[in-house]
Amino acid sequence: MSEYKKPTYIIIQEAMADRIRFLEDELYERAYKDIERQEAEIDRLRVRCLDLQLENADHVWDDMRRSAIDRKKAEKRRPHRRWRGWR
Repeated sequence: MSEYKKPTYIIIQEAMADRIRFLEDELYERAYKDIERQEAEIDRLRVRCLDLQLENADHVWDDMRRSAIDRKKAEKRRPHRRWRGWR
């Protein structure tokens, strides 16, 4: 028996289909790598944001504490009116 030869257009279609599958796989891998990179960046930024929030909260807490202490000192320094006579 003689070997069956495929027509040229079928060979071209198969080659194009193989190339399309290769490009789809390549595109998927690149997109997946981009997604992983973006997720890592998001996690890093989330941690940084949390650190900044905690640092800001520490500053706010210190300011509140200082203002409370200053308020108490100011109340002690304020002259009080004496209701009794001077005797």
